Amino acid sequence: MTGPARLPRRRRGEEGETLIEVLVAVVLMGVAFVTIFGGMGTAIISSVTQQKVTGADSVIRSAAEKVVSAPYVSCASGYETPTPPAGYTVTVEIEYWDGLSAFGRSCPTADTGVQKVTLTVRSTGPHPVKDATLEVVKRESMLS
Repeated sequence: MTGPARLPRRRRGEEGETLIEVLVAVVLMGVAFVTIFGGMGTAIISSVTQQKVTGADSVIRSAAEKVVSAPYVSCASGYETPTPPAGYTVTVEIEYWDGLSAFGRSCPTADTGVQKVTLTVRSTGPHPVKDATLEVVKRESMLS
């Protein structure tokens, strides 16, 4: 009988990779994937936020155009605004010039013909953004 079989000796360049080398490669790939997916998540959230800000700006501007084009109403309790798209609400507050120095919430006995209309647009949903506010000053037309 012959002795135990010997495996052929490896030549230079045929060495396999060690376990440590494989672990280091896996860890590096894991870090790369976490970085890539984290960046993608941040980009998606930023995109949704910017879309809501742009939408709120569009809603508030169209509401302001509707208020400006509406006829002046003495001691008005509100002005009509367009129906906002889903995910937005519009509120209208009116203050009246007292004829001396300030706007107030109650209409003076003699309407001075100047109103400050404050429009506020609020976004709703999973990622709400800061409210958009726009003030419009309405004056009674003297061209009657």
